[in-house]
Amino acid sequence: IDGTKIESKANKYTFVWRKTVERNRTRLMDKIRILLEQVDEAIVQENSIKDTSVEFTPCMLSDIVDELKEALERQPATKDKEEKKALRKKKKQVRELEGYRDKLIEYDNHLDTLGERNSYSKTDPGATFMRMKEDAMKNGQTKPGYNLQIGTENQFITDFRLFPNPTDTLTLIPFFHSFQYRYNRLPNICVADSGYGSEENYRFMQENGIEAFIKYNYFHKEQRPRYTPNPFHAESLHYNAQEDYYVCPMGQHMNRIGTKRDKTASGYITESARYKAKRCEGCPLRGSCFKARGNRIIEVNHRLNQYKRQARERLLSEEGIKHRGRRCIEPEAVFGQMKYNMAYRRFRHVGEDKVTMDFAFFAIAFNIKKMCAKLIKEGKGLITVAKYMFMGLFITRYNWNIATCCQMHEEKAA
Repeated sequence: IDGTKIESKANKYTFVWRKTVERNRTRLMDKIRILLEQVDEAIVQENSIKDTSVEFTPCMLSDIVDELKEALERQPATKDKEEKKALRKKKKQVRELEGYRDKLIEYDNHLDTLGERNSYSKTDPGATFMRMKEDAMKNGQTKPGYNLQIGTENQFITDFRLFPNPTDTLTLIPFFHSFQYRYNRLPNICVADSGYGSEENYRFMQENGIEAFIKYNYFHKEQRPRYTPNPFHAESLHYNAQEDYYVCPMGQHMNRIGTKRDKTASGYITESARYKAKRCEGCPLRGSCFKARGNRIIEVNHRLNQYKRQARERLLSEEGIKHRGRRCIEPEAVFGQMKYNMAYRRFRHVGEDKVTMDFAFFAIAFNIKKMCAKLIKEGKGLITVAKYMFMGLFITRYNWNIATCCQMHEEKAA
């Protein structure tokens, strides 16, 4: 499994950023409160809103606008210039409130389209702005695109899925679900790089019986011949598992003082044990050990460390070395043929559904092309190649019809 970023067809200057929308929406709320206080003092004193904690909605503003318009219509006609001037001012405030309501609807629509993302393109709402490797200006410019995840076997594309998040860590488990939906089972072995090595992913694969040959951070650094671990790092300290304490470089015990819980972007909760030294004052190694005030405190995720040890054993075995050697020529070769040999660097449609259809046809054609090349290399005749092509197209069409029928049945049941 590996991923790459492919640029969308959308205009790269039609961006919408979450922080900008939230900041402008907060400012708009303040303007609405100030305007309503002015309008309340002038028109409907009984409906004044003084609570600044109220979160206005477009529906609430529409009701307030209707009440204000009715109050203005009930006012008797007058020929006094001052009263006419005040009436024009009131009508202007109502029109301004209507403009604020429309702007609030626009901001809410932006937030609904964003979902959990930080950006999207107006011309392609499914695309997220992310940094691409093909940066001609070399300035780290973000472009609208998709994170394409593929699974390969012998350089055949077995599965794919598009994601809006630029990193690969949170894509592994949904990709497994996509594989299970397509083949009614999970894979037996998974090989991937260190971008997928997280506690959540390791735990999912262990619970579902998937043998994981997935690297973690610093795995390559640990395999260097001249690598020497930092003696002051938490992972280098001696740990007594029976009594649950660490031993610092000076020999004093670091006892456990509590547990820290964090939540990842996907909602997974990690637990880290906290250990604190008894006395670090006057220690000759204090400057090299740590530089903060007080006694040293370390946080250790025992479950993640256990997963790392298991992954290290698998990666250093004979089978692990074999898979590590194949990983760099499996998905990377597919990406190379796709982007440079076939010039498939940018999607030709707009919208997540159409982009998925676009790459689905490309994957079918890519697999048929790969199959024909292998058959010709093995000395098969053109007639045999044509038969295999026909069988491949028939099976692809059959699977497509089955998947479409299943999806229609699920939608009908829902």
